[in-house]
Amino acid sequence: MVVTHNVKGYEEFMKKMEELETGDSNNPVHVLLSGGKEENGESWCPYCVKAEPVIHDALKKAAEKSHFVHVDVGERSYWKDLNCPFRKDPNTHLIFLPTLLRWKSPQRLDGERCSNKDLVEMMFEDED
Repeated sequence: MVVTHNVKGYEEFMKKMEELETGDSNNPVHVLLSGGKEENGESWCPYCVKAEPVIHDALKKAAEKSHFVHVDVGERSYWKDLNCPFRKDPNTHLIFLPTLLRWKSPQRLDGERCSNKDLVEMMFEDED
């Protein structure tokens, strides 16, 4: 079964990734970066709202002991700031939300591609 982690903000994200790198480095880690939730429980990012059910459904295709880290990048104004650390970090280098990536790998899907069931399943199935 995939181990799921939910983190909020850049500091929590970095702490979790460091923990996973030192503790369980042999298993794949997939990261979903999406816009923060509003009072209604949905993200302010419409593409994120559309992609989340597709991604969560496709998780069953992921390797048994893999990790899935769902990252809330925060409020829209924070995300839109060009100095946002998620944009500057060489491991995330975010341009679009949502972004689904395999940690420490070039594999990534962003924007509307995160709503494409086939692409998302391929991301979780592909072990290379």
